Amino acid sequence: MRTLLLVLLLLVVTPATPAQAHAGGLTPQDHLSRVTEIDPPLPGVTATMVNHGTQVEIINGGATELTVAGHVVAAGETYRFRDERTTAPQWELRLGTSVVKGRVDTAPGPNPLWWLLFTAVLALGGYFLGRARAMLAVGVVVVTVAHAWHAVGSALAVTGQSFVPLLIGASGVGLVAWPLAAVAVVSAVRRKPATAFVAAVVGAMLVVAGIPDFDSFRFSQLPFAGSADLDRLLVALTLGGGLGLAAGGFDNMRKAGSTT
Repeated sequence: MRTLLLVLLLLVVTPATPAQAHAGGLTPQDHLSRVTEIDPPLPGVTATMVNHGTQVEIINGGATELTVAGHVVAAGETYRFRDERTTAPQWELRLGTSVVKGRVDTAPGPNPLWWLLFTAVLALGGYFLGRARAMLAVGVVVVTVAHAWHAVGSALAVTGQSFVPLLIGASGVGLVAWPLAAVAVVSAVRRKPATAFVAAVVGAMLVVAGIPDFDSFRFSQLPFAGSADLDRLLVALTLGGGLGLAAGGFDNMRKAGSTT
């Protein structure tokens, strides 16, 4: 079983491209474009920035068509588009007889060293947890849930695209690691010797899946359906916890092998 799972890990990780850091190709950044108002207001019409401030969304709930950026938005239609003008500190777009006004807010990102230190602490804790086979299942569940939560939150932050393809893109090798996590839990409940190996493989996979998310530690605005600090916590749990599980699990195996 160990050999089979190791081969599976190599087949999945080696040729695969890393998961997208966040779904839909959206990236962490220190600035975010926002709509401030429609002047004068148009009854039933709303304008917002979606997809992490990269697109303008016009919802025409009024009774007449409107023209914006050369496109006619019919009554009842939702129209999303990119416009370079929305990257200016203060910007305006003509919308029918009104103007959509907006601005770009900029905020400094956190000090990444604190998050890297926190990740290292989690890795150390995961290592000692992984040395106790009875606790491996707990660590596997926590790290797997953290990665899955991050992937789901990233997919939910994208507007106008199907959820499942977005989730697949944000998950990467996590799509294989998640089912293996269930195998690790069942193996732990049954007190199987393979528990440590499966847990170590899951941890290694999730580290690979989480590597593209390092940018979450240094930018203030994250494309995630939740707070930025929550997303950073999930990334730290995935990377630190995964590394700790991998090291602790393989150390558990080494010690078990030396006693036989």
